[in-house]
Formats: sequence, structure tokens, C-alpha cells
Amino acid sequence: MEATSVTPFSPRAIDRGIAAITVALARLGDRRMTAPLRAIDILQHRKDLEGIADVIAHRAEMHDKALNDKDADDLRQKVKGRVISLLDTWEHIASQKIMLQYQQEVGQAPPLLFDPLDPELERQPLEVRKFKAQRSLRDVEQTVNLWVRNPDGFEIEEDE
Repeated sequence: MEATSVTPFSPRAIDRGIAAITVALARLGDRRMTAPLRAIDILQHRKDLEGIADVIAHRAEMHDKALNDKDADDLRQKVKGRVISLLDTWEHIASQKIMLQYQQEVGQAPPLLFDPLDPELERQPLEVRKFKAQRSLRDVEQTVNLWVRNPDGFEIEEDE
């Protein structure tokens, strides 16, 4: 069975993907932040990462040409606020650690990102749970059953 598609910047897509996108752009967009143990370096480079919020917000605003100007601006502001909040939270998490890595890659430094199914995630403070990051946005929701009814309210069988 093929997974359903993801509508870019829908509320669920934002919830599921914004942390991973924010961290990826920070890590890959600034050479100083790339190495696995450099997640802690947000403490030195936070201001330099501010532009990430603008990049992601601009992409959100431009994703759907059918949006009117007000809706596009509202979406841009919402996404920018979420990214800034994530950067602020990341900085706060880093300020409480001696070491921090992006994911469990090397050594014993705690990870910033957690897989949604990681049992360790449940034991983390709420602020850390903001950094739940899927490996893929391909499957963003559980499978659901759909029962189709005709106009009289009777269920339509599959073979009809």
C-alpha cells in the first residue's frame, strides 16, 4: 500500500518535520556546526542561525500560490515563530549540557534529536520532546479505515 502524500506546511507536516528541518539547516548550513558533537555550539552561533527562520518561513509562504496575501503572511509568521522557538529551546538545552550531539552518533554525549519511537523520549523533559524528528515524512499518520456510505446511509461494499 502506498503512503498518502504530505501537504507541505500543513499543521501536521509542520509538527512532524519542523524540528528536523531546522536542525538540518543549522548543521549543514554553517560549517562550524556540522560535526556530530557541534550541536552544543549553538551557544556561540545562535545569532548566525537566525536566518534559518527566514529561509523556512519564506519557503512556507511560497509553497502554495493559491493562498491570498494575508494567509501567506500568517503562515510565514507562524512558521518563523516556530523555528525561532526551536532555536531558543535548542540554545536553552545546550546551556544545561557539557556536551550535546545531533543524534546518537558518537560517544556518550546526549542527543538533541530523538526518533519518535525511541523509548528514551518518554523520559525526557517537555522541551527536549520538541526535537522529535522523523527519519521520513513519507508516513506521517497512522493507517485509518475508510467506510464509504451511499446517500441512503448504507455502507458500500468493496466489490460494488
